[in-house]
Amino acid sequence: MQQCGHKIGGPDAGPTLGVITNKDGTRSAAYGGLKHCGSVWTCPVCAVKVATRRADDLAAVMRAVHERGGSAFMLTLTMRHARGDRLGLSTIERRRRDLLEERRADREVAEANGWDVDERAAEAEEIELGGIKAREGCWDVLGYAWAAVTSGSTWVKDSTLFGGLLGWARVVEVTDGANGWHVHVHALLCFADDVAAELVAAGVGARMFGRWRRALERRGFDASDEHGWDLRKAQLGEGDLADYFTKVAHEVTGATGKQGRSRGGRTPMQLLADAVDTHRAEDIARWWEWEEASDGRRQLTWSGSSRDLRTLSGLGHEATDEEIADEDQEADVRLSLTSDTWGWLGAADREVELLEVAERCGLAGASQWLEERGLRHATAQAGRIPAPS
Repeated sequence: MQQCGHKIGGPDAGPTLGVITNKDGTRSAAYGGLKHCGSVWTCPVCAVKVATRRADDLAAVMRAVHERGGSAFMLTLTMRHARGDRLGLSTIERRRRDLLEERRADREVAEANGWDVDERAAEAEEIELGGIKAREGCWDVLGYAWAAVTSGSTWVKDSTLFGGLLGWARVVEVTDGANGWHVHVHALLCFADDVAAELVAAGVGARMFGRWRRALERRGFDASDEHGWDLRKAQLGEGDLADYFTKVAHEVTGATGKQGRSRGGRTPMQLLADAVDTHRAEDIARWWEWEEASDGRRQLTWSGSSRDLRTLSGLGHEATDEEIADEDQEADVRLSLTSDTWGWLGAADREVELLEVAERCGLAGASQWLEERGLRHATAQAGRIPAPS
């Protein structure tokens, strides 16, 4: 896996390497002094940093809900899929689709008011819009179906049950398996009262799945009664979205492992690792499709307005993926790397290997690894980076 980013600062400045002990006792290594791409979908380095922050935020939400005497539930919604199903539209296609839909709405208003409309231009735009919609894939349909799940009079009624819905957080997960792209939703539903999962499943979950399935059917997809949804009570650190993001960070770090495959599919980072290791044309083509379809999409979304879970838990403004990726993680001690050392690591494609050494053996082990290869570096307290000798 290639370390994203480039060094910032003067011509002789280099990045730093730090090790942070996470709340669960594991260690994470990260480079500082770099610019990052901020992609949670295609960059292993940024994905780990963002997942770690999201896990902390969602853990804060869970604590706030439980302190209020409420309860939280993990709802998973899936769809049937086949090998030939497209993953989704590109960023350019999605923007063009949205623009054409806005123009259609404007024409409807104009026609309702008896204003003149360019019929030939309207017909051409409708043909173009129809062509784009015909190319929509699983991910595009997922967004449409989730909007149907969380809107309408039945959803308003659902939101008043069990002391009232405090809010939701939704994550999109994608794996690639023998039956094609498996795109599904994990949603954290938080209620004001402490209630049993059986009641929420019967009173809310079943109706949410019904809206989900009907929306999928309108777009030519379907969902299984038996396997299309699952709802269970979530406890902090066990089966909630914070736990999900912690696992994401660990899986990305070990992307060549078999965990995703054992569930019947490869995570995107496992797909990347396979494409790099094997150079199989099929894996490379799947990765290119993944890059195109994932670009510009959000991994985590929150309910808003009066049901803002971030406000409830005192988190405040949500940092973007790019802002999180550009932050240097806090570490009391770091290794300062010279520009020559960083250049060698990049040319030899060894940046991630050094991160793995630091996570396993700490900074002492990373320092020894560098010394064995004659690479210059120095130890520095946080905020005081000396020039390596």
